[in-house]
Amino acid sequence: MPCQHVSLPGGGSAIVCGGTKRQRCACGAPATLLCDWKVQGKRLGTCDRPICADCAINPAPEKDLCPEHAARFVEWQTVRRPV
Repeated sequence: MPCQHVSLPGGGSAIVCGGTKRQRCACGAPATLLCDWKVQGKRLGTCDRPICADCAINPAPEKDLCPEHAARFVEWQTVRRPV
């Protein structure tokens, strides 16, 4: 994305530049969330797959999972539950 001049309240201005295109969820919708599943070996430590609010699963407050990791979360819960 090229740089843009932006007018600020109070009469100031700023130059805003960006180089990444808008991320999309696997369903095609704009992604507003990133998957929080813990992944070893990744620099940030989480999956970070872009997901939209409709596709995200929320197992806890402030935690969002992509459909793949939501399924793994259910498997993990099943194994941990006492019979």
